[in-house]
Amino acid sequence: MTVVELKKSKQTERQAYTELLAYGSHLKTLFSPMSKMDIAYVLISPMEERIVREATINSILYDKTNVIAMIPKWENDDINTLVLEPWIPTFEEIDSLTTSCFSGSNFDVFKVTWDALEGDWSPEEDGEDPDQDMIDKMNSVSAYAAQIMEAKGIHGFVYTMQNWPETKGMGHLINAIVIGGINPYKATKNRVLTTKYDLKQNEADDVLIDYFDIYEIIPELKRDDKEAKDDYKPNHLSDLSMTWDNEISGICFDIVKTLTKSLDKDWIETSYGGFDWERYQRNTMEDSYCHNFEMRVTGLIRELFFEYSKMDYDFIRKNGEENHMQYWYGDIPNYLVDISTHQYYLRNFILRLFNPYFEFMDNIEGDEEK
Repeated sequence: MTVVELKKSKQTERQAYTELLAYGSHLKTLFSPMSKMDIAYVLISPMEERIVREATINSILYDKTNVIAMIPKWENDDINTLVLEPWIPTFEEIDSLTTSCFSGSNFDVFKVTWDALEGDWSPEEDGEDPDQDMIDKMNSVSAYAAQIMEAKGIHGFVYTMQNWPETKGMGHLINAIVIGGINPYKATKNRVLTTKYDLKQNEADDVLIDYFDIYEIIPELKRDDKEAKDDYKPNHLSDLSMTWDNEISGICFDIVKTLTKSLDKDWIETSYGGFDWERYQRNTMEDSYCHNFEMRVTGLIRELFFEYSKMDYDFIRKNGEENHMQYWYGDIPNYLVDISTHQYYLRNFILRLFNPYFEFMDNIEGDEEK
């Protein structure tokens, strides 16, 4: 079913999305329950208002709404010459909404650990590896988490891991779920700093969100001096970022509580910690002395990974692996399915998103020098 909205002037197109989505909601009520793929939205408009162009890009990229924008053109007020040309955003318009998004410092990571539950979830003896039943349990946890993340529109990744049994003696709860997502407030902070103030990416990463104000992003807002008490001025952007983190942590705890529910245990011990992705990967105790299980990507990261990967496989079939920017340095499996949840390939893909030229050897040489 298609909803068509016609706005012939710049002055009226601002209301386009309010009306488009309102009619869409009415259809969803009439034909409940509908999925996103059941309705297409067509906007016929001059597409001159920035707010309308940005709404279209966001609807396509992040909300995954089936939107088509068309620009009407005609000659000499003759309706017989009317044509509709598809509006395609420029690279600059897309770039302005995605610049700096994929920096490792923008991926907030939350980790919840829980009791070893030896014999069911983890090995009973030191030095043993988890058996296939234990691995399947852990992968079921991340599969469920990915569904929740998709439903909430979180762009990121999730996996489970298990520290080596020997670490239990150090007081570790060895089972864990790790959820990482792009914090939109940190990403926006970086985007403004790199585009408006010409900071380099590493410089923008080092600017704490506590020292960056929402009024830098929405200058139309005016700070009310009356809200300041004893010279204290709240940082709304930092508060929003913290609230977003709390949502991620809530998902982690709910998932662990749900999937460890059993017939014979009333309570299972848990613990938690927060990181950013860049620093987390440097922490050997958290990310090295362990079994990392299947990794699943969500939202825009998932879509980009599979679209890139399909083109990668086509390129390698035609040109060979040695000429590829990411896979020339090692073997790539024959089937794409074998990289779809693989930690190694997905981690490198996230690095590649932020570094389009994937200067892999430069990174290796830098690490060796360190």
